[in-house]
Amino acid sequence: MKLNMPDPILIPAKTTVLLVFLPSVSRREAIGQPASLIKFVQSLQQQVGESVRVLRIDEPMHPEVVRSFAITHLPAFVLVQQGVELWRYEGASDENSFSAVSQRLLHN
Repeated sequence: MKLNMPDPILIPAKTTVLLVFLPSVSRREAIGQPASLIKFVQSLQQQVGESVRVLRIDEPMHPEVVRSFAITHLPAFVLVQQGVELWRYEGASDENSFSAVSQRLLHN
């Protein structure tokens, strides 16, 4: 057993999950991503309530998960339900992309 490994996240199978893939902090700063991205991710769960579980996946902590979803541009948002990908948004993080993600979740 490895020490310092995070406990697995147990989520009921029927729950819809939004996976939010984030680049490393230094990479976010290098490409000029706004600090509002983190605030946006934190507020998503409040916006969608119990209908969608929002999980943040930091690239440096979970590179294998990022690879398994074949993410090409960060940040990325992937909506999954019962192991099926329902929707994906990759790339720029500006107010328009935040709005697109929010609208998709609220109308899911």
